[in-house]
Amino acid sequence: MRMQLNSALRSVLLGMLAGLALPLASAVARDGGSGLNIPPKPLIGQQNVATADLLVSHPPTRPCIVTLFQSDTFNVYAPLPFTYSPPVDCRGPWAKVVFVAHFNENAGVQFDRTAYVFLGNTALYFGTTPEPTSSVGPVWTVERNVTEYSALLAQPQSGAATIFNIVNSTYTGVIHGSGYLYFYPVGRGEDGADAHGRGRAAIPSAVYPLNSGNQPSYLYTPTQPLAQQITFPTNMTHIYLQITAQSQIGDEFWYTCVPDQYALELQSCGNSGYRQVVVQVDGRTVAYAPVSPWIYSGGIDPFLWQPTPGVQTLNFTPYRVDLTPLAAELDNGRPHTVAVSVYNDGDYFSVAANLLVYQDERVGALSGAVTQIDVPPLAPNVTANLVSGSGGSISGSVTVSSALRTRLAGYLELPEGLRRTSVEQDVQFANQQTYTINTSVYDQQIALTSAVRTVTEVSGAGSEVRRRVSTWRFPLTVNYDQVQQANGDYAITTSVRQHFSTRTGPAWDSAAGRALSDRVRAIDTLEFDSGFNFLGHSGMSGSQRYEFERRGDGVSECYLRTIVNSANAVSAVLDGEHCDLLGGARRR
Repeated sequence: MRMQLNSALRSVLLGMLAGLALPLASAVARDGGSGLNIPPKPLIGQQNVATADLLVSHPPTRPCIVTLFQSDTFNVYAPLPFTYSPPVDCRGPWAKVVFVAHFNENAGVQFDRTAYVFLGNTALYFGTTPEPTSSVGPVWTVERNVTEYSALLAQPQSGAATIFNIVNSTYTGVIHGSGYLYFYPVGRGEDGADAHGRGRAAIPSAVYPLNSGNQPSYLYTPTQPLAQQITFPTNMTHIYLQITAQSQIGDEFWYTCVPDQYALELQSCGNSGYRQVVVQVDGRTVAYAPVSPWIYSGGIDPFLWQPTPGVQTLNFTPYRVDLTPLAAELDNGRPHTVAVSVYNDGDYFSVAANLLVYQDERVGALSGAVTQIDVPPLAPNVTANLVSGSGGSISGSVTVSSALRTRLAGYLELPEGLRRTSVEQDVQFANQQTYTINTSVYDQQIALTSAVRTVTEVSGAGSEVRRRVSTWRFPLTVNYDQVQQANGDYAITTSVRQHFSTRTGPAWDSAAGRALSDRVRAIDTLEFDSGFNFLGHSGMSGSQRYEFERRGDGVSECYLRTIVNSANAVSAVLDGEHCDLLGGARRR
């Protein structure tokens, strides 16, 4: 019988983690420069959190630091509220604003926990925590560039830091944390330019959160949306929707699920292995957004994620949808309802979303029209090739796939002339699960591909046609092999491969733009006796390969680092000298 990928398995494994002794992680350092902020190298033999993720760059000027919360103790199932006021000595506009949070957890036993920090109902940070051990607790830092929230940060706001944590005689891990905003003033002669040279016009004029109560919304069914009615300014030129959709509880391992009619015989969850975010305006679907297949540090086998967690596990990256072609319709001064839901949502998703709005301050109102909304409905294809055998055995595959093309188009009458904007999405998804199930074997192989290609075209208003192409990919491969041996003991071997990648740049210059690639691989074997009492684990190995490249406007930046792990400790750290994400390798 399959050992389910759920909280029951996690409870079994928490005790085994209690015997691990982990040294404290080294402190996170910044280079203080305006270019790439390369993290310190993990130490060979380090068993605490070790990632290759690039840090947020900080300008060389001295910041004003505002404390949001300090040395807070997260040991209850409740948010910890705080109040915020803009820095007195650093009035905006700001060149850059960075959210920085430091966390640590005492030695003990604890699940991974969802963590988020909201300010003015907007998520400054959203992620999860690593799991502790009985000897030493993890220490980690998260950072996020929140310059685009400058309009929100210009006003006093209420906020809350939340890590819902249960502490009792069994689960003893208590989390402590401090959070800050670093405000970097505009340098002399600058006009609100940030560290990458963008002017004040690149900073949104307003932020409209869809959430309330300084927390995510919990969506339990596909028909339950996160929605907000908003009366927008009448001079908007650009509109973007940021979305973070985190799978929880029964949906945490959504990519392992199958259509309902096959769930019982495959010993799996239902609703199929397909999830998609649906964006609606005034009840009409206008766009889709992918659901990232994140795996948290207790996911499937906790040993897989020590010392390196999965892709974005500690710090989720929100997905951005361009709704600019709808500006003319939303500029009409009437209230509009913007809603986000999750297709095939079962139980459940935590969702945070907010709109970033840009205005043309030269005029009080803009006119125009929406000329096209071509968004086909979701209708995934399901193919099953299953063969039943003697003794209840079954083998074969179940595949769910979807291919969608969407297009939004519209125009605005700006002071300099008519500007047309179109946004085309190519949304691709496929999840093939292959099974071998009999009295002694439960083998499940998952091959998931999820990709979005967005082409934005702008023309008119006295300029040439400009096309920008953005790609988002997040494939996942999981091989889960549970075997009952001749003596009745069980061996469960899990291997995971995650590869998140993005690329954005002008269509007319394939060598310009920015690109990121983050690959995490891990394998481990858990051993249990016939009563599923934990005996040990073996064969743990893993790696992370993180690469970032940016070229254009006289800038050439490259960062490449690989961390190799063996037996739950760092065994090698390799820094590369060449990046090739944009084509034509460039030296670091």
